[in-house]
Amino acid sequence: MSYVQQGVLFSFEEFVEETDDNVRLVATLEALPDEGVLRWLESARKGRRDEYPQWVLWRCVIAKYVYQIRTYAELIRELRRNGSLRRLVGIESLGRVPSDYHFSRFLNRLGSAEGQEQLVGMFTALVARLGSAIPSLGRVLAVDGTAVHAYANEQRKEKSDEDAAWSARPKRQRRRSRGSGRVEEYLEYWFGYVVHLVVDTGTELPVGFEVTPANVNETTRLVPLLTGFRTAHEKIAERTKAVLGDAGYDSVRNCTYVLNEYRALPIIKMRLTQEKTAISQAADSLCTELGTQLCLSGHTMVYAGRDGDYLKWRCPVACGKASACQEYGRCTASAYGAVRKVSIWEDPRRYPGLWRESKKWARLYRQRTAVERVNGRLKDHLLLDSLTLRGLAKVRVHVTLALLCMLAGACAMAQQERWEAIRQTVRMAA
Repeated sequence: MSYVQQGVLFSFEEFVEETDDNVRLVATLEALPDEGVLRWLESARKGRRDEYPQWVLWRCVIAKYVYQIRTYAELIRELRRNGSLRRLVGIESLGRVPSDYHFSRFLNRLGSAEGQEQLVGMFTALVARLGSAIPSLGRVLAVDGTAVHAYANEQRKEKSDEDAAWSARPKRQRRRSRGSGRVEEYLEYWFGYVVHLVVDTGTELPVGFEVTPANVNETTRLVPLLTGFRTAHEKIAERTKAVLGDAGYDSVRNCTYVLNEYRALPIIKMRLTQEKTAISQAADSLCTELGTQLCLSGHTMVYAGRDGDYLKWRCPVACGKASACQEYGRCTASAYGAVRKVSIWEDPRRYPGLWRESKKWARLYRQRTAVERVNGRLKDHLLLDSLTLRGLAKVRVHVTLALLCMLAGACAMAQQERWEAIRQTVRMAA
């Protein structure tokens, strides 16, 4: 008969030492402002059996996101296998591991109107905490929507998720298999939801969000998203200098809102309907569709900056950008050359406070990729693209918990002044 030697018991400090992977979960739980939601959960369960306390279920759910456990069945198996994880979340013995229906009821409570209000309150508190720790938070915001496929068979006529919807968006991809190797545009269809995010481009952290069925037009969601962010974080919103968005958010209403309410630049890509150099028929002045002014001879005028509520262009010959002009000297007698000023309120979409073909515009718009990277981290590391729930309420809980874990990790790193690790989600605090 062989014997297995039993090791000595270890202290909690040794259990969560820096080299142990459990430090990620400890750091996340410590950073989450979950006192309010736990009090609400306990009050909702008052007078009932308490074999599986609400705080234990809460820690188990957070552990699912921190350790990228895709389903609750996998979470239960991991809790049964991993004794150190059981002790960390507060499960006393193997027989006390919750079952799948315990988590289902728990998520139903979180998916209620009051439960969602509690979770959104936690999200708001974390953003406010980061806003106090990071003075630049909110200076440049990017807005984007990302597709989330529903947990349902898309081929069936009657879908198991009644809240989800169909949608399509254009995609560009190089089709080498067809021999030409050219980039082709096609429509990508999906059945599910859209997560609309407002992201700070400097830190690559989400500061606002919304979940809708996939058939909701993202163009209509920019104003509600920014209004909600400004209402919740007025001081942070005062820092905003630019709001970035792709062509899906191109509209006069969106550009006017950013200019009026935020006093910021709406750096939103324009949906072009004609050639880039063609003369726009819709503009009052002689210009291209992007707002580049043209002189009487058809030369491109030189952008000379912004003057109050006006954008200014100068004669290309006077600026040395054109060698000859048949109309030079006829349009003006000044040696400074002809000057044309266009009010940004004349067409906020075409003249959003900055020339659309300037280097500053290109430099600002390149920062929009920050929201794409946030979408990637949420899908790859925080289960945003791994739905195992049905219904808009539960999907909102799923998305909110993923965002809470991301912000809690950022707060933990900010508290330790480890700014280089503030974006980490997988190797957080490791």
